[in-house]
Amino acid sequence: MFYDNVDKLNEIEKTVCENLMTAAVTANTSERELLKIAHNYRSDMANMIGVLREYKELISKLEEGVSDGT
Repeated sequence: MFYDNVDKLNEIEKTVCENLMTAAVTANTSERELLKIAHNYRSDMANMIGVLREYKELISKLEEGVSDGT
């Protein structure tokens, strides 16, 4: 779980930001560089989807609590 661990969220944020900064593609980008970018993308997106699903679940639970009056 990500939402109860701020250090884990900070780690994910740092990794994604670093990968975005190094993901520049030009006409001179080699196949090896493109494969690294693709690998980072797949890894980062899997983490982001996990975080989004957890937050979506939390929001749903909060909304249920509000509608139940709790």
